[in-house]
Amino acid sequence: MKPILELKKTNMPYQICLIAGLILFGLSCFLLYRNITFLKTSERATGEVIELKKIHRSTSKPTYKPVFEFVTKEGKTIIHTSLSSSNPPSWKLGEKAIYAYKPDAPDKGKIVTYYGVFGWVVALACVAFPLLIIGGGYFISDWYLQSPIS
Repeated sequence: MKPILELKKTNMPYQICLIAGLILFGLSCFLLYRNITFLKTSERATGEVIELKKIHRSTSKPTYKPVFEFVTKEGKTIIHTSLSSSNPPSWKLGEKAIYAYKPDAPDKGKIVTYYGVFGWVVALACVAFPLLIIGGGYFISDWYLQSPIS
């Protein structure tokens, strides 16, 4: 019986797919663990959108970044500008949001939305799974078809 992952030049693209898929899946699992741990151990503050910052682009229509204002449990006011922008705006002035932060670093928090917390986890997993299926499927089918039938 031959090993499942035999190194040959003819199957190099499948090896690359499998290795890249494993790396991306591992990174996705790490980010999932880190984000869940952050959410479990963080404080929460409720705030609202105080401004929609207009971002001018030279090639297209302007986009809008929401600017949030939160007050922590300690009474510190946090102004948080979202990293993403959109047109039309995804937030409205006065709309409420939940902000998760560490008490020792309240400026480095996150807006608690599904994509704000798990966006990269999902994106990496969506790339990793097809690579794992292509690379892993090749080696499993090659091993299965080469093994003697008993």
